[in-house]
Amino acid sequence: MCGRFDQHTLPYRYAGYIDALLRSTPNDPAPRYNVAPQTYAWVARRARDGTREVIPLLWGLVSYWADDPKKGARPINARAESAGTRPMFRQLMATRRCVIPVDGFYEWQATPQGKQPHYVRLADGAPMLLAGLWDRWKRGDAAPIESFTILTTDANDRVARLHDRMPAIIDPKDLSRWLDVHDNDAAAAGALLHPYRAEAIDTYPVSRAVNSATNEGPELIASQDAGFEELPPPR
Repeated sequence: MCGRFDQHTLPYRYAGYIDALLRSTPNDPAPRYNVAPQTYAWVARRARDGTREVIPLLWGLVSYWADDPKKGARPINARAESAGTRPMFRQLMATRRCVIPVDGFYEWQATPQGKQPHYVRLADGAPMLLAGLWDRWKRGDAAPIESFTILTTDANDRVARLHDRMPAIIDPKDLSRWLDVHDNDAAAAGALLHPYRAEAIDTYPVSRAVNSATNEGPELIASQDAGFEELPPPR
């Protein structure tokens, strides 16, 4: 799964990386090292005019058909293997795909001393493009809510030492195929959702301060490698 990520890069740099327009709204989030569910984060999607846009959306999917956005499930993750068939996600896979540009994400490894957080990033330092789905809820005079969920897949060999699932990462060369929903080919898009190549991933232990969503700052992604003993993959 993915329950916390790092999005500290200035949003115009994310937009430049994927050749997108930056859309500012009243919900613009500040750069953060500890993005938690039910907060706004930068998301990239295909705009109505066919261009790409980077815009803040709420993390925790509120379906367009929900009677009350404060009730019911608000999933932060969806399994890539079943997103194309589950009623909540099936139409979104065809028409509302997105990516969440991040600097990295956190995963927790079970150890005899308790759960140890690790930071997961691309080894070359480029932004990760996490695959996601978005939706728009609107009822009467209420303010609309645009929200997203992150798609997950089996973990690759490197992340499997921490958890058996990881976010599906879209390779930049496949970004157009993923974001282009013009032909509504959900099956072809689903073929892009697979474990990212392990040799391109870097992981290391970080401070348990990241456990609290109220903590922020670059110290959260500082390596705590000294004295850390890596455990074998979970069975």
